[in-house]
Amino acid sequence: MSGLEHLLPSTIHPMVVHFTIAVAYLAGAAGLVGAVRQTSFWSRAFLYLLLLGILATASAAVAGVVSESYLSRIPEQVAPMLHTHKEDGLWTGVFQVVAAALQLALGTRRDRVSWLAAASAILACVFVTLAGHLGGTMVYQYGLGVKA
Repeated sequence: MSGLEHLLPSTIHPMVVHFTIAVAYLAGAAGLVGAVRQTSFWSRAFLYLLLLGILATASAAVAGVVSESYLSRIPEQVAPMLHTHKEDGLWTGVFQVVAAALQLALGTRRDRVSWLAAASAILACVFVTLAGHLGGTMVYQYGLGVKA
């Protein structure tokens, strides 16, 4: 890497990713409540939280690349977990984008929450949970990013 990414601390990913997790869960909850209640408030809240979640997920991905650049080596037993962690993060973003697109296409014009969009947002919650579990395992069990 060029060295510019080292203007940020090695801990930038864990500093950013918690916001991503919280917003993904809030969007999923707003989607479920909105699909049941069907009011314009929930429709707008759901869409805004999805859009914020997409930005947060992209930020977490960039921060992950920066944090990974600080690692001198990745232990052999951790490499597959790291790969799956990245894939789960990618799927989180994909399902958030799909949920936002579905909500824009099917729900927002009618001031309601699309059940398909809500289901996609819940899938994003599942994948952010899986990514978080693996991230925590890599840090707390294997010391990735915190042990010299």
